[in-house]
Amino acid sequence: MSAAIFVLSTGRCGTQWLARFLEMNLGAAATVTHEPLHSAWSPREMLAAGTPDKLDEKLRQPIDEHLRFIREVLRERMYIECGHPLWSSAPYLIETFAPDVRIIHLVRHPVPTAWSWLTHRAFCKPILPHLREKVLLSPFDEGVQFPEYRERWSSMSPYEKALYYWLEVNTFGRIHSRSAAEWLTLSFDEMFDPAMQRRVLSFVTASEIAAEPKSPGHVDELQSLIELEVEPMEIAGHPEVLRLAADLGFDPMRFDAERLRRRYAAV
Repeated sequence: MSAAIFVLSTGRCGTQWLARFLEMNLGAAATVTHEPLHSAWSPREMLAAGTPDKLDEKLRQPIDEHLRFIREVLRERMYIECGHPLWSSAPYLIETFAPDVRIIHLVRHPVPTAWSWLTHRAFCKPILPHLREKVLLSPFDEGVQFPEYRERWSSMSPYEKALYYWLEVNTFGRIHSRSAAEWLTLSFDEMFDPAMQRRVLSFVTASEIAAEPKSPGHVDELQSLIELEVEPMEIAGHPEVLRLAADLGFDPMRFDAERLRRRYAAV
């Protein structure tokens, strides 16, 4: 069986670009997908369950079918899946596809990540009353690392809730980086450096890459703008986010607020 590679991330951090990059450079050697199940990975439910066997049949069925598809692919070539909804399934995927499984933990500075999620109306009041709020995760979900956020959840802004999501997913990644799987932590900014691109390809293929990688240029098929006011300095009120960001190599208080507004704000 060939190797299975999964990208663990919050989303809004370059998974589309990474998928296109890997497609260009690996060709027929790999099947590369980007969010093939979308929300059918049931990330909030899988965080609690840990395994599809503990999910309701309606939630379990698409995951089981997808795992069968992956196994078929692995008979002939590598399988690589990018995108955020699988994040809480990473431990199960490691166990399922061991020993030939590798994880890329893709991380981005918390401020632009949170702001970008708001452009997709995560944690925002629905536009129409019959629609449901897009809650990526909440401190009331079973299995979270920071349940203490329950006490202030109702008073938090959508931006702060997106920071909480960033904190939970990347903490989850740090915890499971100690698993038996081969693991590469990659930052959004590093992805565009040719030396790091070669390292990524070497990690994926388990071989040395000497040739100059092909780059797809700018990739983001899901661009949109946000219509509510965002105060990026609210991150200062979240010491857990500040600590984890620093541990991941970011200066959490260093960001260009005006550039973010030009990029993401509709007004």
